[in-house]
Amino acid sequence: MLQRIKNHVLVRTFVELKGNPKWAIIAQTLFSIPYSLILPFQTLYMRKLGLTSLEIGITLTVGFVMQMLCALFGGIVTDKLGRRKTTVIFDTLGWAVACTIWAFSQNFVWFLIAACVNAFFQVTNISWYCLFIEDCPPKYVTNAFTLIQMCGMISVFFAPISVALVARYDLVPVMRCLYLIAAVMMQTRFFLLYHFSKETPIGKQRMAETSNQSYFSMLKGYAAVLVQMLRSSQMRLVVCFITLFNIMQIATNNFYSLFVTERIRISDEIVAVFPMIRTLVMLVFVTGLQRILQQHRMRGVLLLGFGLYIASHLVLLATPAKNLWMLMIYTILEASAYAIIFPRKDALMAYYVDPQERSRIYALCGVLMVGLTSPFGSLVGWLYELNAAWPFVFNLLLFALAILLSASSKDLAHLEEQVTT
Repeated sequence: MLQRIKNHVLVRTFVELKGNPKWAIIAQTLFSIPYSLILPFQTLYMRKLGLTSLEIGITLTVGFVMQMLCALFGGIVTDKLGRRKTTVIFDTLGWAVACTIWAFSQNFVWFLIAACVNAFFQVTNISWYCLFIEDCPPKYVTNAFTLIQMCGMISVFFAPISVALVARYDLVPVMRCLYLIAAVMMQTRFFLLYHFSKETPIGKQRMAETSNQSYFSMLKGYAAVLVQMLRSSQMRLVVCFITLFNIMQIATNNFYSLFVTERIRISDEIVAVFPMIRTLVMLVFVTGLQRILQQHRMRGVLLLGFGLYIASHLVLLATPAKNLWMLMIYTILEASAYAIIFPRKDALMAYYVDPQERSRIYALCGVLMVGLTSPFGSLVGWLYELNAAWPFVFNLLLFALAILLSASSKDLAHLEEQVTT
């Protein structure tokens, strides 16, 4: 048994990884644990403090607009300051400072400010990915992203802490404490990664190349990179997938808890139990089925994932009041779909991006993704105001579009999992 565990592909990947990718994985739980504690109750916390569904949607949209601006300059900052320094500075602003603001929030204005500060994480999305991927051997890319995903999964088993606290105390003071704890734990993670990581060779090269360039001149350089991206069918595919995935997550991340408490009438404390079930299902996929799926072409696997997403939402919409069993079925199907789609979305990005232009391409992808996603925060909030089921009906249309995109892509038709593992 022990030998089988040692020989598991993910265990071998972790053992064989060195440097930045390994330290990024080790430090990730210090982010994932507090994030998993606050995520199930984040929207309920906003509701308890008096925000309407439309105000929640507006907060999301304003946050998306700020994220787009941060993403635009993220590639420039990453090249100028380096991957390590950019990550620690903007992770501190985007998460530790934002969590502190959330902890003391009183009304809609506080949440707007927090959303604007939290937008700085888009800068780190670029610098962290560069730090993580530039020293990662190509054959380990998908498995490395899967290990990052596993850190998030394992952290969900800490959710009973928040469940117990919410069951015993009022939601608002519990969330204030959890946000402060999150700020401390996340900041510890940022400092650890900064201390043990090293600037990547490409990062050093870009720092040297841009040392005498102004931010404005570097911003103008985006035009050529954007043309290069738009001419690439592979990069157009990546942008479409990332955008669709992020729009889908608006409803599932921000309005699912409201839907199950207000429409299906599940108590607040039970809401946090389902992420643990979701995690168990994803762990089964990651440890047992992921290796099997990697033997098949990317397109077929993506079609399976989006098909499971459709099935999950149909079950959710059909769930009657207080029916925990159908919610369980939804959770199993949705978790399976997420475990299939998430690592492949990131692996496609890593595989198709030009390594020499990684920071600027990631930045432009972030701008395009956020720019295309931002209107949907208010739209989904408005749809929920009209009918609690409509955001999830809207997701069904997005899943169908993703299936059409996957089925018709010539690039995916010839891409096998083995190219990134």
